[in-house]
Amino acid sequence: MKKLYLIELLRFLSAVSVVIYHYQIYFFQLNNFNEVMILENLETLPFNLILSLFYKYGDYGVHMFFCISGFIMSYVYLEKTEDTNAKTFFVSRFSRLYPLHFVTLFAVLFIQQYSLYTTQNYQLFQFNDLYHFVLHLGFVSAWGLEKGFSFNQPIWSVSLEIICYFLFFVAAVKSNKMNLLTTTIILIFVATSNKVIVGSSDTHSDLISCIQLFLTGMIIFQLSKKFKKLYLLFFAFILLLLSLVGNFKIFIFCPAILLLFVLLENNFLQLISKKLFSYLGNLTYSIYLWQTPVAIIVILFVKDNTSIFYSYKFFFLYFSFLIFLSSLSYYYLEKKLQKFIKVHLT
Repeated sequence: MKKLYLIELLRFLSAVSVVIYHYQIYFFQLNNFNEVMILENLETLPFNLILSLFYKYGDYGVHMFFCISGFIMSYVYLEKTEDTNAKTFFVSRFSRLYPLHFVTLFAVLFIQQYSLYTTQNYQLFQFNDLYHFVLHLGFVSAWGLEKGFSFNQPIWSVSLEIICYFLFFVAAVKSNKMNLLTTTIILIFVATSNKVIVGSSDTHSDLISCIQLFLTGMIIFQLSKKFKKLYLLFFAFILLLLSLVGNFKIFIFCPAILLLFVLLENNFLQLISKKLFSYLGNLTYSIYLWQTPVAIIVILFVKDNTSIFYSYKFFFLYFSFLIFLSSLSYYYLEKKLQKFIKVHLT
């Protein structure tokens, strides 16, 4: 299928925004060796003048992931003329997501055991027992069963996406009845339920929110196929304005940004560095999952020398290493394991 290079860029930017947000979470708030109240001193962090919004709200990149997933799944499967069977669909998802999760889970397991042996403490996430390990191993760490943050905690979002994939396959791929009207009606129902059940939650790190954002991504795809670009561009700017007026509204902001990127894809096609954007998009999952084991290793190595986290040089080296490691991970681990699993399971 035709690759959407601006969407690849949006995926990468969403991952980077989360990692920037976690920079102050990992190296300050959750760092056992650091007692600085960083939320009162965010201006001291590297490149704060241009990254202050990411230090404060970069976790919203996860919400953008959910929205993008709904769009990509629709783009790949909703207009397929041939039948997609359950085995092909779920092997494709499993082969892409589980191998890196498995590798990084064991990486965190060994690093945390080393930390416990050398410092008598776990780093960042404290619930690293057998119960939580089994949840992570089964890819269900965020299914409402755990009691605290554990192991490679960022995988919680992917464990919720798996439920969205299952519902998407049943409702959209097999029944083939998810048109724009149906999806909108379901979204209204889910959004209402979210408001009633979750209420004024600032995190929205729950299944209902994940489904709501996934559905908005589906609707963005359906709108892009049904209406003229000029109308959709006007609609996207209206949504963006509404999301920023008064209290910030993440459930409107994400589809607004996604729609803008979708509409600008063809307009900027000649200006886009296709290889670069494709390369960056491929690193998204790797960066997201390798950030925790890398951060724990850094914390154990630096220990009490926490002033290094204010350094521009360290910030640059940290992100450069993450990108380098993620490149190796994608091209020499993930792609090979994905191909191996597909060959042997399909």
